[in-house]
Amino acid sequence: MFIVVKIGGSVIRRDMDAVVKELPELIRAGHSLILIHGGGFLVNELMNRMGLTPRFITSPSGVVSRYTDLETLGVYVMAMMRINKELASKLQRVGVNAMGLSGIDGALLLARRKDKLIMVDERGRQRVIDGGYTGKISSINADLLKSLMGGGIVPLIAPIAMDGDTGDPLNVDSDQVLEAISSRMRPDYSIILTDVDGVLINGSPLPRVDPGNDSLLSIGEVSGGMRRKLRMAMQLGSGGVRVIISSGLRESPISSAISGAGTHIY
Repeated sequence: MFIVVKIGGSVIRRDMDAVVKELPELIRAGHSLILIHGGGFLVNELMNRMGLTPRFITSPSGVVSRYTDLETLGVYVMAMMRINKELASKLQRVGVNAMGLSGIDGALLLARRKDKLIMVDERGRQRVIDGGYTGKISSINADLLKSLMGGGIVPLIAPIAMDGDTGDPLNVDSDQVLEAISSRMRPDYSIILTDVDGVLINGSPLPRVDPGNDSLLSIGEVSGGMRRKLRMAMQLGSGGVRVIISSGLRESPISSAISGAGTHIY
């Protein structure tokens, strides 16, 4: 079985033990894995230590994202690669031959820098601002990933892409990385591990979401980062990829998700 797993920053910050413990078991069972990680919490921590203020913007659809100027980009790359190497080290210690990569390595993730962004200001008005150093993934080096997996290596990917025109690093959301890889490589499952049990409505996870049910995206309880995750998952689900949003804090989180835990979008 081929599984793409995104490990959210909320899981990394709180407790990675369940994920790390399970991965050797999955590999021994013959499964192929690609891992993607987030880590915005460390970007915020490092910026605060440096006397910089993290800035977030809200899109007209209600999605909140980090605004990445040049100073923020430097901290972002620093934070993500620190997390990447720490996770690779943890996995090597339990016998998982992980290789930590950014999207720049091997031109793994090529992206287009966004010229402009549309945001909603504090008065509810839409404004157009410079796109900063945020990118939209345009292509992935699937051959590199297949080659690594064929050699028994588990790719561990930090959400940093390379500008296809200038070669500069760009901030790309880790959910976008999962979407790009899953759309191209068609895994059996794409799993998003977070610190909640799935898409919560009235405090309980929805067991299944129809990818065509856009009305969910307008519910107040589905907001912020979860709205972004669900929108992406529904796009993948519409294309035939089975996506699961589930907790990375439970015992055997990946196997539990495949067995029915969390919210399944298909």
